Amino acid sequence: MKLQLLTAAASVALLAVPTLASASDAGWYVRGNVGYGVMTDVDLTGDLLGNVQGEGNAAGSLGVGYAFGNNWRMELDATQLWNDMGAISQAGNTSSDMRITTGMLNAIYDFSDFGSWEPYIGAGIGIARGKLSAATYSQPTGTIAGPLNSPTCPGTNVCTFSDSDTGVAWQLLAGLGYKITDNLTWDTQYRYLNAGDFDFTGLGQNLQVPVGAGVLGTGSSIATSASGAGSHSILTGLRYRFGAKTKAAPPPPPTPIPTAPSYITCNDGSQALTISDCPKAVMAKTYLCSDGATTVTDLNNCPRQVVAPAPPTFSCPDGTLVYDRASCPIRQVVSICDAGATNFVVYFPWDKSQLTDQAKAVVANAAGIASQCGISNIIIEGHADSSGAQSYNLGLSSRRANRVESELRTNGITTSSITKSAKGETALAVNTGDGVREPLNRRTEVVIRLIPGSNLTR
Repeated sequence: MKLQLLTAAASVALLAVPTLASASDAGWYVRGNVGYGVMTDVDLTGDLLGNVQGEGNAAGSLGVGYAFGNNWRMELDATQLWNDMGAISQAGNTSSDMRITTGMLNAIYDFSDFGSWEPYIGAGIGIARGKLSAATYSQPTGTIAGPLNSPTCPGTNVCTFSDSDTGVAWQLLAGLGYKITDNLTWDTQYRYLNAGDFDFTGLGQNLQVPVGAGVLGTGSSIATSASGAGSHSILTGLRYRFGAKTKAAPPPPPTPIPTAPSYITCNDGSQALTISDCPKAVMAKTYLCSDGATTVTDLNNCPRQVVAPAPPTFSCPDGTLVYDRASCPIRQVVSICDAGATNFVVYFPWDKSQLTDQAKAVVANAAGIASQCGISNIIIEGHADSSGAQSYNLGLSSRRANRVESELRTNGITTSSITKSAKGETALAVNTGDGVREPLNRRTEVVIRLIPGSNLTR
C-alpha cells in the first residue's frame, strides 16, 4: 500500500508540473538531493525463502555533471537508500533489511522556451551494490526431538546473513527545476531504480539437543538470491552551475516597414507621385494679326481690320480648358499592386519559434498591403543559425515557417497558393562557422507575389 501511495504521489506531482523550462547555459555543475524512498518487493530463493516488502526511509543523492547548452546534460550520480523490510514472508522470529548504493551515469534532457521553470526527463545506467542483513530463528517445540525450523530457512535452525553483492542497474528520472539565480537551481525529481538480482551468502547453524541447551553447533555456508530489487524515490535539493551567465545575443535590427506611396497635389489640382510628374503649365498662345506686324494673345486685340474666327476650346476632366484635347493633363495614379511582389523578413529570438510583438507588426503590415491586391502565390522559407544540431535546426526552421503562415492567416490571408520550405542552417544570411548564434540567421523570409493592376480597393 505504501508503494502504491508513493507511486501515485509521484505521478500526480509530475502531471501537475507545467511544461515550462529554459535551455540551460553550458558549464559544469554539482547537485545534492535528499528525500524519501521505498524499495520494491523482493523475492528470496535458495536456503533463505520468502518475500519482503520495503518500508519507506530516507534517501540521499550527490551528482556532478556538465550541461552542453543545447538542452542536454550528462552527470555522474551516487545514491543510497536504506530500508527496513521487516519479517520475511510475515513469519515469526525473522527480520531483514537491505541497503542499496548506486553509481550511475545519467543522460538528461531539459525542455526549453519557458522561462525559469525547467522540467526534465532522463535515464541512467551503472552499478548497484546491495547489502542484505537478515536472520531467522527456529521455533522451540519443547520436545527432545528439537526445535521446529522456520519455514523461511527450512534446512537450518538459525540462519544469518550479512553480505553484499554488486550488479548492473538502470534507472529512469523525471523532475522539475526552478532557477533561483542564474547559477542556482532548486531541483526536485522522481526516480525509478531497477537493480536486478543479488546473490548473498550466510551462515546456517543448528541448536544442540536436548532443547533448551541453547548452544549452537558448527555452522555451514548457506546462500540466497534476491530478485526484483529496486526502488521508487522522490528527492529534492539544489543544483549549482559554475561560471558566468552567457550573454544574450543582441536583438536583430528593426525591419523597415513598407508604406503605401503618397501623392502630392499639382498646381492644376491633379495628383502625382513627384512634382516632376505634374503636368506642365500651358503657355499662353500668341497670334500674328493679318497686318503681319502685330502679335497678340487674343485675336480680339488685333487691329479692327483683322477679323478672324476664335479657335475652339475643350474642357478636360480636371476642368482645364485647352485648344487641343490631346493636351489635357494625365492624372497619374500608381497602384502598389503593380510592384509585382512584397518581400519581408521576420526575425526570431534564439532557439524559439514564437513571434515577438515587432515580428507580428511586420506580418500584419505585409498582410495589409497584400489584401489590397490579387495574390498570385506566397513563398515562405524558414531558417535557423548554426548553433545546435543540424537535424534540430531543420525542425526549428520548419516550426518558424509554420508560425509565420499561421500569423498571415490570422491577418486575413486566405489564399491556398502557399509554398513553405525549411532550410535549417543551409542558407545562412551571415556566413558563420558551426555553433555560432547569429541573430540575422534566425529568420523566416516571405515573398508575396501580387497580380499587377489588381487593386481591390478602387
